Amino acid sequence: MGVTRYSVGSMGRLSSSGFYLSRKVVVFMVLLLGALLLAVGILGTFYVRCSKTSPLSSMSGTVTRTTPANHPMAYKLQVGEEQKANIIRSPVTRPSTTQPSWSRDPSRLLTLGPQDHQSLSTSGSLDDPILSTAEPRTHPNLFSSPPRGLFTSKPRDHRTQSTPQPQPQPQPISEPWKHPRLPSDVVPLHYDLELWIYLHPENIKESSKFFNGRLNITVKCVSPTSKVLVHSLGLDYEDTTILGPLSEDPGAHKEQRPVDQVAVNNTWKYPEMEYLVIELRETLKSGHRYMLQFDFSGSVNQTHEDGLFRILYSDQKNTKAVIASQLEPTFARAIYPCFDEPAMKATFNVTIVHHPTFVALSNMPVIATSKREDTNGFKWTVTTFETTPRMSTYITAFAVCDYHYVKGMERGKEVQIWARKDAIAKGEANFSLSISGPIFSKLEDLLNVSYPLPKIDLIGFPTFTIQAMENWGLITFDDHLLVQTKDDFPERKIMILSTVAHEIAHQWFGNLVTMKWWNDAWLNEGFASYFEYYMIKEFNPQIFKFQNEFFYHSFMSFILRQDHAMIARTVSTKVVNYTKSSDINVLFDEYIYKKGSCIIRMFSNCLGEDLFIRGLRSYLKTFAFSNAEQDDLWNHFQMVLDNQNEVLLPASVKSIMDKWTHQSGCPIITLDVSTGKVNQQPFFLAKDKDQITPFHNNTWTVPINWMKSGVVQPLVWLDNNSKVFPEMQLSDSEHDWAILNVNTTGYYMTNYDQLGWKKICLMLEKDPKVISVSDRMKLFDDAFTLSWYGYVEIETALDLTKYLAKEEEALVWNRVFLNLLRPDLFVSLNNHNVYLLLKKYLLKKLTPMWHIYSNKIRENAVQDDEMTILSLKKVFEGACWLGLEDCLQLSREIFSKWMNYSEPIKNSNLIKYEIMCFGVAMGSDKEWDFLLSIYEKSRLEEEEENLLHSMSCSKDPWVLYRSMEYALDENSVISEPSHMLNLVAETVIGRLVTKEFLINNWQAVEKRFGKESLISLASTIAVPISTDSEFQEFQQFSRTILGENDSVMLLNTIKEQMKVNQQNNKSIAKIINWLKKNMDD
Repeated sequence: MGVTRYSVGSMGRLSSSGFYLSRKVVVFMVLLLGALLLAVGILGTFYVRCSKTSPLSSMSGTVTRTTPANHPMAYKLQVGEEQKANIIRSPVTRPSTTQPSWSRDPSRLLTLGPQDHQSLSTSGSLDDPILSTAEPRTHPNLFSSPPRGLFTSKPRDHRTQSTPQPQPQPQPISEPWKHPRLPSDVVPLHYDLELWIYLHPENIKESSKFFNGRLNITVKCVSPTSKVLVHSLGLDYEDTTILGPLSEDPGAHKEQRPVDQVAVNNTWKYPEMEYLVIELRETLKSGHRYMLQFDFSGSVNQTHEDGLFRILYSDQKNTKAVIASQLEPTFARAIYPCFDEPAMKATFNVTIVHHPTFVALSNMPVIATSKREDTNGFKWTVTTFETTPRMSTYITAFAVCDYHYVKGMERGKEVQIWARKDAIAKGEANFSLSISGPIFSKLEDLLNVSYPLPKIDLIGFPTFTIQAMENWGLITFDDHLLVQTKDDFPERKIMILSTVAHEIAHQWFGNLVTMKWWNDAWLNEGFASYFEYYMIKEFNPQIFKFQNEFFYHSFMSFILRQDHAMIARTVSTKVVNYTKSSDINVLFDEYIYKKGSCIIRMFSNCLGEDLFIRGLRSYLKTFAFSNAEQDDLWNHFQMVLDNQNEVLLPASVKSIMDKWTHQSGCPIITLDVSTGKVNQQPFFLAKDKDQITPFHNNTWTVPINWMKSGVVQPLVWLDNNSKVFPEMQLSDSEHDWAILNVNTTGYYMTNYDQLGWKKICLMLEKDPKVISVSDRMKLFDDAFTLSWYGYVEIETALDLTKYLAKEEEALVWNRVFLNLLRPDLFVSLNNHNVYLLLKKYLLKKLTPMWHIYSNKIRENAVQDDEMTILSLKKVFEGACWLGLEDCLQLSREIFSKWMNYSEPIKNSNLIKYEIMCFGVAMGSDKEWDFLLSIYEKSRLEEEEENLLHSMSCSKDPWVLYRSMEYALDENSVISEPSHMLNLVAETVIGRLVTKEFLINNWQAVEKRFGKESLISLASTIAVPISTDSEFQEFQQFSRTILGENDSVMLLNTIKEQMKVNQQNNKSIAKIINWLKKNMDD
């Protein structure tokens, strides 16, 4: 059979197999194949669009899980299924039939006032979405099949689902996600945020673990880019979309135009910098607005108060929970994706979906509430808030709680204090309410800038580690800084006034005007601290009378003594692109709060309050709703100064003030009264005096307020290392004397030549009231601090004490005791001579002042004397420690009544723990057991700490040994038993007891608390060692309990401590000699 051929005129075509096919059949098959291919293409496109991913967006990688449903059993079942299948869960309780309170209308998200927002329909082609009021997209129910994960933990090559190949993308010229700062090519304009908080009153623990969110961010493209970066921390994403360019201003009456969708090529997380990276298949156009859309979920923090956190508490005899936020410095990104930098300000619309039992709070007032039914048929409350002004992300705030409130009105605005229902019912929030509104009004009048929000809420939490946070319009507090119980400590009112004033001041300094970057955080905290002081003196008449004393005691004294030149810490730091929240958190220390406020007060005093406030008003009005840096502040002060001729500075504001904010340490200003020469030098610790510091050039421009022979003199400036002021030269007359830094307005220490100190001492002995209380306080601090570090002799400082029999102010005695009764001078029983001599010398001078204050204690009059409240603790402790019999007897009386009759200490609450300490010290195991019973009932961490300290005050070695055995017992109720061991070891008698205890129990201690605790105890009992024989004895002891390696490390540390002790022994010898010579003065 040969090859078969076909004829042209035949009815068909010959196939290779020899079969003939009809032409009609061939045409039909071609058409059918084409139709099938078209159907496949359409179905593929429909699938991609319904899942809201880019057609090129098939990704494999890390799979995450989103928030559970509200029903506890459903949640458990779902989690179990997901753990088996390793899948993503989508938001489950959002109905497909209910219009959400928030919506996606890019045309109206930039308004500054509250507006209703239309929704963006996704029912049409995603290549051509239109603005409408159509139904929102549906969400699957609890057990529906979830979509695949969209995000990986790092960039991946993208694989396509369909045959068409993507267009070539331009190669990136950089990797912006590796930079710690956001790129500047896209900036936020408005956030439309909805949070779904699942907290349920009948299942608070399970229902408070997760949350869901939906977010629109309207952004402006500043420069062309194909990558968008937002901050994100611990969030899981179901969906991300970018729409735009948006219509500039369509107006409500105009027909809304279609909005394109920007194709997303890839979306992934870069956890090292806490970024979510969105790579686009096209470039965003400069000058145009776009909308970023996210569906996401996250976890509620159960252990730390960062991001969205939960606190359990007891109220009305029930266990309850509150969920709230803490976002400073960089935890907004843990609740919603955002541009989480202080200069990236935008407006916000917030909606919170929550259980109807609870109330929802945010920065702005509520404008609407509605109901939303979930897939289980439960109706949730939807609370919608007004639009915020432009603000930083870190001061947005959210709370869902079962609280009550007290309310007041201030200049037409609501002021509400929210707290536990028990606290509100007992009136414990009334004091906070009485001061909050007036503080707002006072600051408005002073700064001539109105508070821009329509309300202010202050809310207290049972525990709040950071104590308070200034969120705009919703300030958060620890309860003990907002509410006051009936039998609370007398100083609680001052603490509440202080904290409330500080946080309200932030509404201007930090919220209205915000630092550009965290290096200038002092612009927030320094000014808030200064106006905290300012408001306290305005609202408390007694503190107003002693305002300089209050400021020095509360703000300056602590920071000045530790601010030496070798500390690499300045008020304003260089701009550093911090990559971790912990790096920013370390900036929030005493330097920006206390040193910042001290520098501000000093500068205010130089300008005068009128010019100072005028400069601040100009600064606030210029940068309202915006950001500033330190130079902006200096420029506005300079402008005010340039427009007047009454106050003249020796240099520009910037050149003067930069030295105080950019240099570490503080200067010592020394006056030689024989010549009138004044010089300055940086304050070093003794061991550092010969070192060179890279942190400054050793000079400041120093304003010097001074007094000569009781008359305040004009301000002078020291703008060089040294300068002669002829008017400061003194004669030999005993009536001629001078002191620098009058009223403690300057941030520096003062020193004098020997004649200058002698003249001051003589004046104090003659009439101490010629020198103000604050200046007497600072004289003691400066003299003793300079003596401990080798700038003056210890005898010079001791000479100041000769007049003390005439000193009636507890504030001054407080400084005396802080400087003279230093623990490191009495660590050893070998120092008994100095104790006995000092006791005899000081008690003779202390008795007149003691009678004044002991009567106040007995008459329960302490709570009415705020200045006494500030200092009485240390005075009482010092008097009893020195063995003043009336002090010890008073302790016995109060402690006995409390123990035997269960009578509250009440107005003696101020010295409650001092009374406990000396009550135990003079008692037996009976008193110790009584405090243990109080400890068992305590629920406050602060009270537990003070009780443990008081229990360690016993002087009975048998009681102390028993207390250590109790701490070692695994059945002990002590929450921190290892801490109790250390407290005992820190006392003079306790060190001896601890050594004996460790000889017998070191293995048990190591087993129960670990090697570190054993080393800590050994180190504590070694503190007094100063001789070679003591060292050799301890060396043998430490090798026995620690082993050779750990012992060597500890012994090296002890050798350094020995040098300190030996230097202290030299000072002690000088003190003893001085006391012997001056005992009869």
